[in-house]
Amino acid sequence: MLPTPALTWSLHIDRTVVGEVHVFAPAGRLGTLSSGDLIEALVGAIKDGARLLLVDLAAVDYISSAGLLALDAVSGRVQAVGGELVLCGLVEPVRLAFDLAGLLPHFAIVPSRDLALARFAAGDTSRSHSH
Repeated sequence: MLPTPALTWSLHIDRTVVGEVHVFAPAGRLGTLSSGDLIEALVGAIKDGARLLLVDLAAVDYISSAGLLALDAVSGRVQAVGGELVLCGLVEPVRLAFDLAGLLPHFAIVPSRDLALARFAAGDTSRSHSH
């Protein structure tokens, strides 16, 4: 284990709920440490019953392989409970990172938050529970 560097990239996560969609908008760099915060937030939402998750990456300018793998793991968890994880707002370096990691096909990727919300609204895929 390497010692924790004195300088860590801080990640701010803006979280809103639109209808049944839980929107997470991280801002900053998704590195090894900060991606843990995002995953914690997403997994916490799934445990609380969230099934439709939207991660808006418009304000993320860098994602590490750890961030990619973490998102991939969360995507699997959401699908396991019959939900869906959609990504939107990928800037070119972030899209390229997904592409190079071979993970683009693993995700539903939509250009903008509005389009992603419209997709969820139209999708009404698997609603296995009701409030």
